[in-house]
Amino acid sequence: MAKIFVVSQDLGLIDIVSESLKNEGHGVSTCSKPSDVPSLVHNKDYDLVFIDVHIHDEPHEKIVDAVRKISPESEVVLITSYAFPYISGHETDAVMSYLVQPLTEEKVRNVAKRALRQARISREKRHLLTNITAAKKQWEATVDAIDDPIFLIDLDYNIMRANLMTYRRLGKGVDKVLGGKCYQIFHCSDSAPGDCPGRRAMVTGKMASDVIQFKGLDERLACDVYPQVFAGGGFVHHLHAPTLSYETQSELMTTYERVFDESLIPILLIDVDDYKIVDANRRALQFFARDPGMIFNVAIGNLFVSMLSERAINSLIDILRNEGGSFKSQVVDGTGRDVEVIVIANTVKIRNRRLAAVFMIPVGLL
Repeated sequence: MAKIFVVSQDLGLIDIVSESLKNEGHGVSTCSKPSDVPSLVHNKDYDLVFIDVHIHDEPHEKIVDAVRKISPESEVVLITSYAFPYISGHETDAVMSYLVQPLTEEKVRNVAKRALRQARISREKRHLLTNITAAKKQWEATVDAIDDPIFLIDLDYNIMRANLMTYRRLGKGVDKVLGGKCYQIFHCSDSAPGDCPGRRAMVTGKMASDVIQFKGLDERLACDVYPQVFAGGGFVHHLHAPTLSYETQSELMTTYERVFDESLIPILLIDVDDYKIVDANRRALQFFARDPGMIFNVAIGNLFVSMLSERAINSLIDILRNEGGSFKSQVVDGTGRDVEVIVIANTVKIRNRRLAAVFMIPVGLL
């Protein structure tokens, strides 16, 4: 049942619309005085607001603006007598749909049903955008906090993104770095050096690493290059001291654990020997609605839709044998729904134990 608000000075119109919507089980409130709209809408969380354009006391545009300002989540439907509302002068980005007179119960019902469906989709998109934006800001803030230069290049060696430490170590501003060739900026050369790990990563599609001289930084550094699997592609470069002290390793592990636990993407850590879960981040526990004690030591195959479980395990084995990759499958979330996911996995060595990090990204987030 939806909460719907109807604004009109035509009492007959209010009766027709209200009765049609109530017959569908919706909760309906009405208003015939435009000046009362702000107080009646405030804190009511209406799903839909029907506004008659033929109101004499106040321009309907002003009422629409008031509703959108007070209740931005409410969707607006204009009631008009124009057969073609989009050329009537009533069109605005704040309006979702139109209810064209003469009114019938079937017409009111169909317009409300369509507008509610569109409103639900709009809310889901806004919610998704909010989550993605928050995840992006979280990632950028975390990467900027790392004391090593980290930057992303495309297939033509153009720098697409870099953290704050990259600019500081280079002594250059954003306009002098972004869009430039990495070999020109970091090596002061017209081409990539022969031992460039970035070039090897492009050829093999796998992580590459080497210790090379960076003329632009006047320093010899280890360079780890990781192919990026997300939209747009590219290669992430991490520059760091060739040998890491125990303190540096501990600091990087602390940073990793924070990113792992606060990520908005479900991440699982599995033992490659038996494919059982040994760790899970907070988002994974929420997604699968499991307490920590109820997910650890569980075979990861049990999370997939039963008919796809064996195929998913075989796919995992293949991509880990090839040192990274991804595949699409379906898992059962905490509510019992089948959810389509992109599964990305790569091996991780902790001491002498061989593990795998498994990212389960709901397709709806991409």
